[in-house]
Amino acid sequence: MSNSIDQRETELKKFLERENLPESLIPLVNAALTHKSYSNEFRNEPKIKLDKHNQRLEFLGDSVLGLIVAHYFYASKRKVAEGGLTRLKSMTVCESALKLVADNLGLGSLLRMGKGEIATGGLTRTSNLADAVEALIGAIYVGASFEVAQQFVLKHFHEILENPDIVEGNQDFKSALQEYLAKKNHTRPEYQLTGSQGPDHDKEFTITLFIDGKKITEGVARTRKQAEQNAAREYLSQIKRK
Repeated sequence: MSNSIDQRETELKKFLERENLPESLIPLVNAALTHKSYSNEFRNEPKIKLDKHNQRLEFLGDSVLGLIVAHYFYASKRKVAEGGLTRLKSMTVCESALKLVADNLGLGSLLRMGKGEIATGGLTRTSNLADAVEALIGAIYVGASFEVAQQFVLKHFHEILENPDIVEGNQDFKSALQEYLAKKNHTRPEYQLTGSQGPDHDKEFTITLFIDGKKITEGVARTRKQAEQNAAREYLSQIKRK
């Protein structure tokens, strides 16, 4: 057990050094990168006197991230009205954007979670990775300062802040498809829920796209709205390939 703990500390030290963050953040970052399922399965492991998992830090980090992103757009988009700023913010802090940041940071290899969660794909699950990013931001805010957390966010969200459309799900494929079909004198596309699987907290929906009454493509996602977008995107991709 001690070797495992030492190895974990070494991994976190390397991560903090790479990100130019103080080593004193190790206990908080350890909690930020620990899923609740891990603390449930390993109750007897020695605990730091902080949070045992990342849910509370995630709650805090969500607000810190929101403030940083809101301030960025407020200061940089002076001609954009409130509604536009709200849309830009929602595109930047959505789960898909957070997962993109998590992947770039390599957080999947640092996450600790229970064997059951790992067996069901927990290390690559979008929601888990998004939660870890928010918790990490919360940890930096608590253990360092708001300014350090702000620097971290602006560094790792820079590309998304400059171009939110790079995030999967931020492009409106449904509207693009509807415009294309209108030019071709087709009827409006129809989207029907044709399947769902998984537990309530992590369900995946299958949406089928119909055009002129014919089944065209399917889209799968954790929300019906995104599944519809995926179905529309798939058909637009098929059109481009022809």
